[in-house]
Amino acid sequence: MIWFQAIINIILPAYFLWRLYKADHVSRRSWFAEALFTAMFIGFIFVISPWHIYLYYLRYVWLLLFLIAVISSYLKVKEKPLKGPEKDGSYKFSVGLSVVLAVYFGLFFTQGLSGYFLNSSDRDEAIELDFPLKDGVYSVGQGGAHTAINYHHSHPSQAYAYDILQMNGWGLRANGLTPSENSAYHIYGQSLYSPCTGTVTAAVDEYEDIPPLEPPSEVEEPAGNHVIIDCQDTEVLIAHIKPGTVAVEEGNEVESGDILGEIGNTGNTTEPHLHIHAERDGEGVPITFDGRFLKRNSLIFK
Repeated sequence: MIWFQAIINIILPAYFLWRLYKADHVSRRSWFAEALFTAMFIGFIFVISPWHIYLYYLRYVWLLLFLIAVISSYLKVKEKPLKGPEKDGSYKFSVGLSVVLAVYFGLFFTQGLSGYFLNSSDRDEAIELDFPLKDGVYSVGQGGAHTAINYHHSHPSQAYAYDILQMNGWGLRANGLTPSENSAYHIYGQSLYSPCTGTVTAAVDEYEDIPPLEPPSEVEEPAGNHVIIDCQDTEVLIAHIKPGTVAVEEGNEVESGDILGEIGNTGNTTEPHLHIHAERDGEGVPITFDGRFLKRNSLIFK
């Protein structure tokens, strides 16, 4: 999966941008079809792809290169006729294929983009929390209001859950693409703080870390070691805590900023990360930090 994603994120955009830049189009129509397809593909990977796995800032490089390619290629075709040889089957196929691909990737792009925003009722239901991590740069792996950018959204109680990772200066969440040690992930062992003031209604610390990318076939407790805090009439669940580090007990009163434990890799998880979601009467409610509703690839600087 990681290597397939590398093809999507690195090899294909490089190829499509090179084609747009170098291709000698016979008409402005064929240029526009290819430019539209390339734009939709770049938009698709910019919004949908989880960039914390690779060089995060490469997503902005592709945007810049697209602008260069589209301007340079247009200068080559601006004097060309609008229409090409309509009786040329290969020409018609090429234009048609570009249009189909533009629609295909455009659909995913717009779905992902729609998950960036909350409707007015969801915004009213949102709970404002303090960010539970400190001293680092963090990226949202899963987050948003659509399943295209947040697979949790299909589960009512976790509809607006976040999966959060820590990045280094290169925009990588780990030492390597698929390290087999939890300690290779930058977020592993980071201190975890209470995001709100309230009462601890559950505190579980009985599960061991699992190896990255090897989720167990059977999971007794998907959240692994976890803490649930009742605050603002809302239950806030923080999951996958490192074994032996849960610092609170059921019934404790906690203040925002109190230590809860450390980030681990327990429960139903593929790698160390912070999972947090809020629910009210069994329904997930959006979480905002400093007024921000986060989505996949959002950055948080602490």
